[in-house]
Amino acid sequence: MESAEVGFRPGLNLLSGETGSGKSLIVDALGLCLGAPASSDQIREGAKRATAEAVFEVDQPGSAEASEPQQLILGRELAGRSSARLNGGAVELARLRELGRQLVAVHGQHEQHLLLDAEAQALMLDGYGDLGELRASVMAIHAEWAGARSRLDQLLRQQARGEREEQYLRAQLEELEAARLAPGEDLELGAERSALRHATQLGADLDRALEAMEEEGGLERAQSLVRSASEFDPRLADLAQALGGLLEQATDLRSELRRRRESVEPDPVRLEEVEARLSQIETLKRRYGGTLEEVLAELERLRGQVGTGISIEDSISGARSAVETGERAYMAVAQQLSAGRASAAARLAGAAELELRALRLEQARLEIRLEPRLEPSPQGLESVAIHFSANPGESLRPLARVASGGELSRLMLALKTVAAESDSVPTLVFDEIDAGIGGEAAVQVGLRLARLGRRRQVLVVTHLAQIACFAEHHLVVEKVAEASGRNVVRVRELVTAQERAAELARMMSGGVTQKAIERALELMAEAAASG
Repeated sequence: MESAEVGFRPGLNLLSGETGSGKSLIVDALGLCLGAPASSDQIREGAKRATAEAVFEVDQPGSAEASEPQQLILGRELAGRSSARLNGGAVELARLRELGRQLVAVHGQHEQHLLLDAEAQALMLDGYGDLGELRASVMAIHAEWAGARSRLDQLLRQQARGEREEQYLRAQLEELEAARLAPGEDLELGAERSALRHATQLGADLDRALEAMEEEGGLERAQSLVRSASEFDPRLADLAQALGGLLEQATDLRSELRRRRESVEPDPVRLEEVEARLSQIETLKRRYGGTLEEVLAELERLRGQVGTGISIEDSISGARSAVETGERAYMAVAQQLSAGRASAAARLAGAAELELRALRLEQARLEIRLEPRLEPSPQGLESVAIHFSANPGESLRPLARVASGGELSRLMLALKTVAAESDSVPTLVFDEIDAGIGGEAAVQVGLRLARLGRRRQVLVVTHLAQIACFAEHHLVVEKVAEASGRNVVRVRELVTAQERAAELARMMSGGVTQKAIERALELMAEAAASG
C-alpha cells in the first residue's frame, strides 16, 4: 500500500516542486481531513480505498476531544463512500468540518475560500474589532430570549389544550349527570326485565306455590302432635315451639306470595322502558368503566375536576414579560455589537487596502458591509459581507463574483496580516497565492507570509523563488517512478542551505547552475535580513 507522511512545523512552511509533482494532492488530502467533499476519483487506480489523516497539536491540555493530551487526529477514509473519524472513532462529517474551521483556514484553487463564507467574515471582523465578548453576550442573550419565546409558545399551546380538555370533560360530566344513575340500578333493572319477559310463566308458578301452601293439615297437625308428645318428653317442647314459629312464618309467606302474584302482569310498555334504560347503562359502562360502580366513581371525579383547573394566565403573563425583557436585552447588546462592527469594518477595510497596494493590487478597493438580517440571530442583527473591486472603473461587488483565486489569496493575506493579533485560527494554508504576480510583488507576499509565520503556522504552495526564500521549513514534492512503472509522490525536507539554494535555483531558471545558486543564496540572505 502506497503512503506518504508529511510533517509541518511551526512558522512558515513552503511546498515547492515541478508542475504536476503532486503539491496540490497534499493540500487536497488536508482538505479531506477537514471535511471537504470527497470523490471516488481520489482513490488511486487499482486500490480499494484511500485514507488521509491529519494530526494537530492543540493548546487545550486535557481536551475531551484529544486521544492524547494536546492532540487531535482528524481522518477520512474513502471506500465507495467516505467516512469521517476523530481520534480513531467514527463521527459525523459535520463534526469534522466544525473542528476543521477552528483549526485550519485553507485558501486555494481547489478549496472553498474562507473569505467567501459569511460567518467566517463576521468572525474575522469581530476578532479584529475585539468584539468577541460582545458577540458571546449576543449569543447567550439570544439563547435566553429564544428560550423565553419557546416557553411562551408552550404555555399558549397548553392553554389551548386545557380549554379543549375542559370542554371535553364538561361534555362527559353533562352526559353522566343527565343519566341520573343509582348504585345497583343495573342489577335491579335486570331482575325486573327478566320478570317482565317471563311474566306469564312467573304468574303460573306463583299460583301453584300459593295453592301448595294453602293446603290444610300440614304444619298445624305437626305442631299439635309434637305438643302432645312433649307432655311425655319435655325435651320436645322446643320443637313444638319451632313448629309454631314456622306456622306463623308460613302465614306471612303466603301473604307476600299473594302480593307478589298480584303485581305480576305482562307489561310491554314497561319492558321497553327497562330495556332502553339498561342499554343506556351498558353504553356508559363500556365508555367509563366495566361496572356501574366505576361509572359512578368517574362521575364524582369529573365533578371534582371540571371547573377547578389551575389557570395558567399568570404563567403566560410572566412568560410574555420574560420575552419582552429578553428582546430588550438582546437589542441593547446587539446594537452595541453592530456599532462596534461598523467602526471595525471601516478600519479593517482601510488597513487591508494599504496592504493590497504593497501586494501590487494598487487599484483595489475594499468595503466591508453590514447587511441587516431578516430576523435577529445569535450572530447579531446583521451579516458581514466583503465587497471588492480589483481594477479602477469596476464597481464593488461580492467577492465570489469578482475576485480570482490569486486575488482572493492576496486579499486573505492582506486581511490576515492586518488582523494577525486577533486571529484565532492557528494554521493558514495558501495554495495559488503567487498566481499572476512576480518580482517585487512576490517579495512583498513572501515578506508578509514570513511575518504571519511568526504568529501562526503557515503552509504555502508556491512556484516562485521570491516567496520560497522566506521559508523557515522548505519541503519539496517529487514524483518518483516505481519499478512497476507507476509514479508515486514523495516529500522531503530541505535541511541545508545548499539544498534550499538548489531548489530556489531550479524554481528561478529551471536548471541548477552555479549562477542560479549564487542568486538563490542572495535571495535567502535578503529574506533573512528583511525579517
